[in-house]
Amino acid sequence: MSSVLTIRGGVPLTGRVTVRGAKNLVPKAMVAALLGNEPSVLRNVPEIKDVEVVTSLLQLHGVTVEKDPVTGDLTLDPTNAKTASHTAIDAHAGDSRIPILLCGPLIHAIGEAFIPDLGGCKIGDRPIDFHLDVLRQFGAVVEKRPGGIHISAPQGLKGSKISLPYPSVGATEQVLLSATRAEGITELAGAATEPEIVDLIAVLQKMGAIISVQTDRTIRIEGVQDLGGYNHRALSDRNESASWASAALVTRGDIFVQGATQRDMMTFLNTYRKVGGGMDIGDDGIRFYHRGGKLNPLVLETDVHPGFMTDWQQPLIVALTQAEGVSIVHETVYENRFGFTDALIRMGANIQVHRECLGSVPCRFGQRNFLHSAVISGPTQLTGTNIDVPDLRGGFSHLIAALAATGTSRVTGIDIINRGYERFTEKLAGLGADFDISAAE
Repeated sequence: MSSVLTIRGGVPLTGRVTVRGAKNLVPKAMVAALLGNEPSVLRNVPEIKDVEVVTSLLQLHGVTVEKDPVTGDLTLDPTNAKTASHTAIDAHAGDSRIPILLCGPLIHAIGEAFIPDLGGCKIGDRPIDFHLDVLRQFGAVVEKRPGGIHISAPQGLKGSKISLPYPSVGATEQVLLSATRAEGITELAGAATEPEIVDLIAVLQKMGAIISVQTDRTIRIEGVQDLGGYNHRALSDRNESASWASAALVTRGDIFVQGATQRDMMTFLNTYRKVGGGMDIGDDGIRFYHRGGKLNPLVLETDVHPGFMTDWQQPLIVALTQAEGVSIVHETVYENRFGFTDALIRMGANIQVHRECLGSVPCRFGQRNFLHSAVISGPTQLTGTNIDVPDLRGGFSHLIAALAATGTSRVTGIDIINRGYERFTEKLAGLGADFDISAAE
């Protein structure tokens, strides 16, 4: 049953939160366990919905997944991997993208893979087609069958030379998971090099993969016949850390984020300091706080790593509604990421979205009618309203806006936030937020 948060705003968030393994790494590392011929152990695993989805999908395919009741560590044993029923895959996958990334490892493990029918899928044809094209380049046979798409490789997957038109994280993951046990050498040009990608490469190297990353975004994978297991501690979730940092700024609070790592957040930390946020960087985490006084406007463009990450943009925009002056944010990674601003405008924010590239360099969304630039004028007083959460990062942004607003907000659709924010209502309560949670009518 879905839940509703009734938030009474205006209370600064103060205290500590702990951030564990990255949502953008942990599910992929779980999938990688399928490539091994012995059990793997994954540590620092968060309790989020995406981990539940992947656990179910792996179990359907015969992988034994055991969770340590004290530490939460996962032991994944793929030695009895098998074909799963198509209807079961469909039922457990939901709108998750994970079944696409299972394809390469499943072909290596059992000779075939299945993606549920795209009819009710929210992923969209373009990403699916792109993944399928990558698999075809490895020699996979893609067949449309009743209920979905069947993928096999009668001759086994073969190394390939692949060039990405854009450094897509998902496509890079697909190549890594498919190429490690493919016959021959794979060279991937235009690869994504996010910290989560590097951590996935570390996982695969522990299993016995031979992977090198060049300085020009080229990744070279020498295929090996067999892989073993791994024992790995997932890197911390830099996106959740940045979200709590913005929450401290928006609510004029003071939050110590245990697990936040400076190395993976340097671009965000520079921007946070320019806006006027305070921080104390320690070995075990980072303290983020509002210094008092005015926040500064800025001009910002999102980009692939090492640029300013798109997932950091939405919570920070809420903070920019409180900055004195005009800020400009140019989104260059996702074409439709400003829909969440509608709720902020209803709360009193002064935000205009534009089709033009309002940045230093025209991006690939220019002249294509996507509303991908935002102009934020502030400061404005936010007032409570009714909000339905649209997506993961936008939803968390709405939460912190409601927490900063005067009056009461009623937020529905909050279950989406559980996909990437571990026990977020418990963390809010620990920070002193004033809210009630109830079942939706």
